[in-house]
Amino acid sequence: MSITVKEKDHWRSRIGKRIERRIETVVAKEDPTLLQRVKEQAHDKAYESLGIQAQRQELEELEKQKEKIEKRERRLEAEQRAILKGIPVEEELGSSRYSYDSTVQNAVTARAAALETDILAESDVGKQVLALREEKDNLLDTVWLATSSSQIKELWEQVNSLLEVKPTALEKKALAISPTQDE
Repeated sequence: MSITVKEKDHWRSRIGKRIERRIETVVAKEDPTLLQRVKEQAHDKAYESLGIQAQRQELEELEKQKEKIEKRERRLEAEQRAILKGIPVEEELGSSRYSYDSTVQNAVTARAAALETDILAESDVGKQVLALREEKDNLLDTVWLATSSSQIKELWEQVNSLLEVKPTALEKKALAISPTQDE
């Protein structure tokens, strides 16, 4: 008896959630600030490796100046409205919104994601996180392999060999499961 695509997707989702919980547990136990630190380091390195760190620093300075000016502008406008309405100034103050050029942000985010892997690989806990993430990323293939015929499993092993790809721990176990009814 084979399982449906919907059932396979369900199990991929369930196993993925368990892997995510395990990542959270490992990180919380061993190094609670690891992922945040890695994300920040990767972000900083992304600016450096893209060659836009100096512009980032100047933009941050300008942003601080701009925020100061906008805050003063909002305060003066709020004071005017408050005087006209006869209410306290604090009721008239609005919130500041920070916006960023999406082109730069997208480039930095993409580079930071790539660098995050390198940074995580520098520690034992990070290596565990990477291995668990790899298992999660490959879950759909793993679930399908676990429920596939011997021909598909054999083909998958040949593709891995050709591409010189080492199967993950779960993938190895899925390949070892007795095949579903061969057709």
